[in-house]
Amino acid sequence: MKIVLIRLLTIIAMYVLAYYVALYFGMAYGYLFPRSLGGGSLIPVAATEWIRGISLALIFLTVLSFNLLKGKGKWWWITIASSPAILLELWLDPLHIYVPIILALIGWGLGHLANKALSKLVPGVMAKIG
Repeated sequence: MKIVLIRLLTIIAMYVLAYYVALYFGMAYGYLFPRSLGGGSLIPVAATEWIRGISLALIFLTVLSFNLLKGKGKWWWITIASSPAILLELWLDPLHIYVPIILALIGWGLGHLANKALSKLVPGVMAKIG
C-alpha cells in the first residue's frame, strides 16, 4: 500500500509541475515548429503554447520521475499517468508524434542516470521509495 501511495503522490506532483512548466515546453515546441502554433484561431499564441506544452511536459516529467523511482509495474504507471497527454498529442498534432516520443526517451535516459547516481549516493532512501 505504501508503494501505491508513493506512485499516486508522484503522479499528482507531476501533473502540478507540468502545469507550471508547460509554457516553457510550449515555447520550445513553437521554436522548433513555428507554423504549428497560432495561425488561424482566435486563441492567443501564449495560450496555444501552454496547451501544446502541457502534454509534452507531462510525458517528459512522468517518464523521468517513474524511471527515477524504478520498482515493479513502472511502465504500467507511466502508461496510465501519461495516457491523457498521449491522447491530447494525437488529437492536436498527429504529424509531430515523434516529439513526445523523443521527450519520453530523454526522460527515460535522465531518470535512469539519476537513479544510478542516487542509488550510489543515498542507497537507503532509494531502497525505501523504490
